[in-house]
Amino acid sequence: MAENDKQEVDSKGSSDPKENTRSRIAMIYVCAFFGVIAVVFGIGLFSCFKVDEYKDMLVTVSGILSGPLGFIVGYYFKASKE
Repeated sequence: MAENDKQEVDSKGSSDPKENTRSRIAMIYVCAFFGVIAVVFGIGLFSCFKVDEYKDMLVTVSGILSGPLGFIVGYYFKASKE
């Protein structure tokens, strides 16, 4: 019976389901960030953008999404040191 009472540890080593959910959300956000950047390059490629148009789109997209990305990355690097 004592063996059944132990919490199972997943393959990443964390037994906290909240932490697993947070890390999944963070990974999804990071992948989506780079996916959006790739979409911006794709739109520019098919629309024959000039360099200034690429720059404007990338600055706009990264300005919106990089704030939360920095928060997420900072949180996990801080958490790994503790």
